[in-house]
Amino acid sequence: MRLEIKNKIHLLILVIAFSCIEPYEYELIHEVGPPLIVVDGLLTNEEKTHSVRLSYTSGLGITNLTTINEATVIIETSDGDAVTLTERHPGNYVTSSTYRGIVGQSYRLRIKIKNGHEYLSSEEVLNEAPPIDTLYGRYVQLPSEKSAELLNGVQLFIESDWSDYEVSTFRYVWEETYEWRVPYPSEYVYVPKIGAAIQRKMTDLQSVEVCFRGDTSTALLLGSAFSLNNSKLTEFPIHFINENDQNLSFKTAVKVKQYALSNATYQYYKRLKENNESGGSLFDKQKGNISGNIKSLTDPKELVMGNFDVSGVSSKVSFFEPKTFVSDGFKVNYGLDYCGIDIIGIDSIPALALEGYVTDDRNARMIIWTYDPDLQLYFMTSENCSDCRILGKIGVPDFWE
Repeated sequence: MRLEIKNKIHLLILVIAFSCIEPYEYELIHEVGPPLIVVDGLLTNEEKTHSVRLSYTSGLGITNLTTINEATVIIETSDGDAVTLTERHPGNYVTSSTYRGIVGQSYRLRIKIKNGHEYLSSEEVLNEAPPIDTLYGRYVQLPSEKSAELLNGVQLFIESDWSDYEVSTFRYVWEETYEWRVPYPSEYVYVPKIGAAIQRKMTDLQSVEVCFRGDTSTALLLGSAFSLNNSKLTEFPIHFINENDQNLSFKTAVKVKQYALSNATYQYYKRLKENNESGGSLFDKQKGNISGNIKSLTDPKELVMGNFDVSGVSSKVSFFEPKTFVSDGFKVNYGLDYCGIDIIGIDSIPALALEGYVTDDRNARMIIWTYDPDLQLYFMTSENCSDCRILGKIGVPDFWE
């Protein structure tokens, strides 16, 4: 059978209490009209390259975008400093890699495009984000949204104490990195020059056996302290790892970032999520268009989409292994069910290997797993099951334990 990676099922959590948040005026735009400018910017206290994307809509929604090139994009600070961004790619304007926002300082975004129109965001204070105290997992069974079956897997939770911090609205992003091991690492490689298959060196074998893969959250994950009786976040579900996937077949690292949002930006993201057909980002399919904290200085009636997000950020990394949850019922998926073995005679291997052996029933490219010299038979399997580089990347991440 061909190796198939099933879609992950993400648990999307939105903690909201309407009565405790000051109302924020937003504008939901439904009518079809001239192209609208779209601004997507994020500034944090991380030392890294920060970016602002500029584009125009095409009709209703923003599924088709035209980049805005050769604009002047400036981040202004409350102490009078200003940083001009560089256009690295069409419509993508960036700071230097050493730039970072300062907690407690206010920032705003100023834009001038080639037609002379100018735009300015409201001032946003960069609030300090409280630390994420713990990130842990628990084996659970969850109801499926698509069937009556239960989903078995590991639910990841975070906990954070917000009591000593001014901010109380947050956005979350998780990043997942996991070992990707193939069940039948290719021990031989066919060499056309000599017309034979030779055994791989140990270092070469390791390079096809163990790789790394990653995934990042795409949905908007929002949290608010106003829904809690106190300012401590406990057992907040952040990410679900389905045991049918292979994300936790071996060691997995999960990094969660907690962004401290202003009330206005929180409301913007909340409306964006409610208006979004997939629960994702600004650039997914929308039912309408949402404006944020950016206005036109040239034409006060002009509608501007998007937002300039200024947020402090904290993060937490935890490592997980399947053995931790096996006693609770977690079933490790090594991918063996997806991988079949074909046995090929030695006389057939040269032509098949040169062209890439393709089976009729699976239409999957096959490579050599191993060889029996006594029987002069090659055992072949799908390249997805024998070479980790097909679906993963070699090289251990710097942060890996």
